[in-house]
Parts: sequence; C-alpha cells; structure tokens
Amino acid sequence: MGAQGFDYDRIQRIVVIAGMVVVFGLWLAEEAGLIRTAAPHASAVIPLSALPGLQSSAEGLALQGVIAGSATAPGIAILAATGKRPVLVAEGAYFNEDIRVERVLPDRVLLRLRGDAVPVVLPLSPQPAAKAP
Repeated sequence: MGAQGFDYDRIQRIVVIAGMVVVFGLWLAEEAGLIRTAAPHASAVIPLSALPGLQSSAEGLALQGVIAGSATAPGIAILAATGKRPVLVAEGAYFNEDIRVERVLPDRVLLRLRGDAVPVVLPLSPQPAAKAP
C-alpha cells in the first residue's frame, strides 16, 4: 500500500473474513443450544386440531416418523391415515391430492392444504409400546 492509496482489496478481505467468523459463531451457538431460531412463518402456523374444516382431507392423519434432510436430500415424513399403511412423503411432495408436505422438522411436519396460504402443523405421534410375542 502506497502513501497515497487506500487498499480496498485488503478491507474487503477483512470484512468478508469477519462476516464468516460471525456466521460460524452463530451457527455453533445454535447447534450448542445457546440460541434458538424460530421456525419459518412460526406466527402463521396453526395446529391441525384447530382447523375444523380439515376432517375431510386429513381425518385420522398421523405423523409416525421423520427422516432428516440434508443439503442434497429433502426431509421425509412418514404419514399414515387411519387403517392404512404408512407412506414416505418427501418435502414438496403430495400425500394426497389435497395435502402437500411443506417442511419436515425433527418433531413435526408443516403441511399445506390445497388453496390455503397458511401451513398446518402435524406433530409427531407418540408410538405405542411394542408388545412382546
């Protein structure tokens, strides 16, 4: 750097490295449980039981399990309707013609009903204890 010039490249590198350190520190703090992040659109989420008009399309629907997604693979919800076998449904795919799996989270799934702007939360159902033969 000369006496008459300003080294913008050096300043840019310093700012980028500082930003990366801050992002990495926030990620570590979130992973360690020191800070909590909100679910997307958390204020707009309505529990499934709070929607009386859902009985026709989601009656007896249970979330039996989840498979976590990654950067290259979507999350998968294990959904089952009463009296039917469980079905694996990836994020973004439809369970039936009216219900789409919006997002898979560790303890719940966000469903989007056809024509609705507000997602519906379906919590993970407790599994009954297996009986010994």
